[in-house]
Amino acid sequence: MEKFFRGIPGSSRIAIGKAVVFIKPSLYIPKYTIEQSAESIENELDKLEKALERTKIQLEELKKEIEKTQSAIETGYIDSSILMLEDPYLKKRVTEKLRESYFNIEWIFNEVIEEIAEKLETSEDSYFKERAPDVKSIGIRVIKNLLGEKEFELPRYIKDPIVVAHTLSPPEIVSFYKKGIKGIVTEIGGKTSHVAIMARDLKIPAILGINHITKHVKTGDRIIVDGTVGTVVVNPNEDTLKLYKYKEKEYEKYDKYFSKFQKKPCRLKEGEEIKLLANIDVEEEVNIIDTDSCAGIGLFRTEYILMHKDYYPDEDEQFEIYSRIAKKISPLEINIRCFDFGGDKIPPYMEKYEEKNPFLGWRGLRYALHHIDMLKTQIRAILRASFYGNIKIMFPMVNDMDDVSSIMKVIDECKIELREKREKYVDIPVGVMIETPASVLMLDKIIEDVDFISVGTNDLIQYTLAIDRGNGLVASEYDPTHPAIIRSLNKISMICAEEDVDVSICGEMAGDPLFILLLIGLGFRKFSMSLMNIPIIKSIIVNSSLQDANKIASTVLMMNTKKEINNYIKEEMLSRFDFLEEYLYKIE
Repeated sequence: MEKFFRGIPGSSRIAIGKAVVFIKPSLYIPKYTIEQSAESIENELDKLEKALERTKIQLEELKKEIEKTQSAIETGYIDSSILMLEDPYLKKRVTEKLRESYFNIEWIFNEVIEEIAEKLETSEDSYFKERAPDVKSIGIRVIKNLLGEKEFELPRYIKDPIVVAHTLSPPEIVSFYKKGIKGIVTEIGGKTSHVAIMARDLKIPAILGINHITKHVKTGDRIIVDGTVGTVVVNPNEDTLKLYKYKEKEYEKYDKYFSKFQKKPCRLKEGEEIKLLANIDVEEEVNIIDTDSCAGIGLFRTEYILMHKDYYPDEDEQFEIYSRIAKKISPLEINIRCFDFGGDKIPPYMEKYEEKNPFLGWRGLRYALHHIDMLKTQIRAILRASFYGNIKIMFPMVNDMDDVSSIMKVIDECKIELREKREKYVDIPVGVMIETPASVLMLDKIIEDVDFISVGTNDLIQYTLAIDRGNGLVASEYDPTHPAIIRSLNKISMICAEEDVDVSICGEMAGDPLFILLLIGLGFRKFSMSLMNIPIIKSIIVNSSLQDANKIASTVLMMNTKKEINNYIKEEMLSRFDFLEEYLYKIE
């Protein structure tokens, strides 16, 4: 019987095939006491070293195979897995526990892996939580090598296999990709998980976060994965199957249509350039940036570099990350946002306070200025990395001139400290994010002391409308078309134009094809968005004129309700671009 399930869209497009349910069997890990001697400990550690080496060889073989595909991001994740195996903390903790308890190495190693995973799982940030299964998966791979067990194989009789699993580790995804899987469905994970990012890079449709899906599907079931909207259909009837085969062809048609503009300059019909930049969360995403369409990195959310860590990375470690990214993207710009901790984003090892409303509390710049050593460490690392690329630095949740003065004072102190150490750096542009009504009202003063402005529409909408976008009771009221938001954006654009200050938009609104012409008409020329959104946004821009954009903006500015603005924008955009019918289906 036909069954429908909804999950989180991880990687778009449609896959039609047969399910392969990948359930990792409960691994029996023996537990016994070893002889309490230095020799026994050395023997156990030697067993672990050999298992780690076998695991690294397996991962290196996967890396060599996948490099043949001309894709880069997944090899980065395999490198991350290898680095985890070489992590001195891992071996140090294993040795400590071995000497404390004198249990066998398989048991001890599993305990250490569980410890690390538990620290990630206790984080309130979904990104850190999503790293825990990756740690467990690589741990299981090592334990299997310790025990001499074999890896899972896809059934040979299944054509067009679609893997259905609790979750998948990066090496598992690469291994399955080599074997020709058509899609992925998992019970856990989100848009920033390794599964989602790697699936997007490998162009495998993927849906995540469908609870207990492995209990509702069996190997051999016909299955449809619509990774654009997050729908899974199990055992579809003939009508459903025909519908999705038609949609599959339509997606292929749109892909071909969007690809026509890939090499073209991103300009309006009059020739005016519009810059599209990428939002990234992890270093590996740099490898899939298409520089023909993408003008750089508009937002690097640096808080996510802390994955897999139970410590705050020091200056040298951060410097290495920022400089690597700057070199890879050079000469294009990279806008590095300082750690935006607070709200729902505080790593488990950092200072945290119970707050009734954390989103109105200790977050963004407020948190950073109360942890000045942490902030200085990051700023010094960014300044040093600026020597290797086109880096800009920006700060979140800035409200007024007092905030700007505090920022500039800390940056000056960091420069003095670097000069004292004779470290090279460059004087880089300093910007702030406009995300609160206070910062909009104070923008004419703030702008006097900064080099550029970045508008964070997600928080600006939330704070202007007093809407908690994570609260299901009021989330429907979170609306970019509210007249107060349109007027705020118009004011920001006008002030920046008058003062000739560079301004960009980096919230979800920037990558929404319904709003791109409205925003251009309001005066914005620079937008930072998810990499996935760039092709559709570019296709709209190159087929539109400034006159079109100005007409939409001037009409909207005269409207007084979000309902009439919403209806007008949809009508205008659909009349110009018929492919937006599918987009509206996706979001509604």
